[in-house]
Amino acid sequence: MITDASALENGASAAADLVVVGAGPAGIVIALEVASKGFDVLLVESGRSTFNPTIQELGDASEWNRDLHAPMALATRRQIGGAMAIWGGRCVPYDPVDFDRRPFVEDASWPLSYEDVLPYFGRACEWLVCGRPIFDATETDHLPPTIVPGLRNEEASTSSLERWSLPTNFGKEYGKRLQHAEHVQLLTGLTCTEIVSAADGPYVDHLECRTLEGKQIRIRGRRYVVACGGLETTRLLLASRGPDRKAPGDHSGHLGRWYMGHVEGVIANIRFLTPPGKTIYGYERDVDGVYVRRRLSFDRKFQLEQGLPNIVAWLANPELADPRHRSGALSFAYLALISPAGRFFAPEAQRLSLTGEKVPGAPYGGAYKGPVREHLKNLVVDGGSTVRFVAGFGAKRFLARPRRVPGFFAMSRENVYPLQYHGEQTPNKESRVTLAEERDALNMPKLRIDLRFSDEDVEGVIRAHRYWDEYVRRSGCGRIEYLHADLEEAISNRIGGGFHQIGTTRMAARPADGVVDRDLAVHGLSNLFVASSSTFVTSSQANSTFMIVVFSLRLADHLCSVLRDP
Repeated sequence: MITDASALENGASAAADLVVVGAGPAGIVIALEVASKGFDVLLVESGRSTFNPTIQELGDASEWNRDLHAPMALATRRQIGGAMAIWGGRCVPYDPVDFDRRPFVEDASWPLSYEDVLPYFGRACEWLVCGRPIFDATETDHLPPTIVPGLRNEEASTSSLERWSLPTNFGKEYGKRLQHAEHVQLLTGLTCTEIVSAADGPYVDHLECRTLEGKQIRIRGRRYVVACGGLETTRLLLASRGPDRKAPGDHSGHLGRWYMGHVEGVIANIRFLTPPGKTIYGYERDVDGVYVRRRLSFDRKFQLEQGLPNIVAWLANPELADPRHRSGALSFAYLALISPAGRFFAPEAQRLSLTGEKVPGAPYGGAYKGPVREHLKNLVVDGGSTVRFVAGFGAKRFLARPRRVPGFFAMSRENVYPLQYHGEQTPNKESRVTLAEERDALNMPKLRIDLRFSDEDVEGVIRAHRYWDEYVRRSGCGRIEYLHADLEEAISNRIGGGFHQIGTTRMAARPADGVVDRDLAVHGLSNLFVASSSTFVTSSQANSTFMIVVFSLRLADHLCSVLRDP
């Protein structure tokens, strides 16, 4: 059942076996999984089924480095489904190396192993509708092992796969299930403003919640899960008080620290010396018709031996905004994105980045934007490519059912492609969020964001490109061609974050080392859990969505166990 909280009386209360704050992917998965076992679940969501700019403003930060961190309005979404409403659909798991104890990644020790989460990959794929849990082409019998002929998989490889969902907006995909689930009540338009701890023990007594109209609602449960996004989850904990009068989870000073995202961008092209028509430069479809995409990655042993942060790269398109690419297809895409209808074709952050605006944390943007007449000239001169693109991509994107192609890539006749990298950010205790004095419309303190990158982040990107260059040169298949004389400056100019919010409620085996334990329970509080990428100890090469669902499924199983045996 879905109920708008504005229909409730001021001072009303509600209760359930499990209370979940936030109806994003984590909250929806946990609520439906636990409810399917017969437990009553109350799901609290600040937003509603559609976007509301006034509600969205509740998440605005007070202070942040605008050159380094994306505005919260671009990076988050307060509505049923959460940020999946602006998600592209990429599904990638963490790797075994991410859970290894790596001496070159200081102060980062996961309290569980890759083998602890691997069993949940299949169920996560089912929820995300992204096919089978196969993330390497060599594990199939129908996909070529590498992206060009003669390129072997050695210390580096091109067989690593990312999988693509439909894409699945959980608000739309699972809205009817939430509406009709016998044991789920979803309250919308209701924001949790404080976690209230009991006076007589180490547990949560209730949640204080408010509507924009000023109504106050009290929520009680046997167990509580905070699942309202990386920074919003952290903000709620920081704004609350535990039994010791400190913020819940801040017993050892880690809450809000270790804030991470990813390093990403383009500093080089990769030139292949093989036949252009043989290069796998775009999407493929697996045996089930699911779209997959190749990535350059490194072997686990090689990463450990070289002290190399986890990083991958894809073949990409040239900057759309720069008409010197001379591609009619790319110019058509650029003109479509800058048109009044452009906001319907891509999430706003992606649209801005692709059209040349610099968006912190986005791989493109800040490029030369040529005059529209030059793009129109490309449409005419490269008319054949334009027509084929409009017809082919248009049909696959807007007419295909049930799966539509996630995006587009233009073939390079010269067999030269920008190499877009995406890698982990090194954990840094001084990279953090804190509460500011400024307050939102519900009187909650806003966040002050101080995201920091390090020299190690920049150096890791440079070293990875050197290894990739050695790899393709040794095979005789190609080489890396750098686009900048000063690579450090180029990487630093593009570095930024905000879209993947990781680390601020980190997992740890001991209370002294983190905020939550291996089962995502807040250290020191027996009935409070966190389901968010903020619990991840490292950021890996992967975007967060797939692993958020993986950990949510693991938590749901744990909650069913403890609710069954209180």
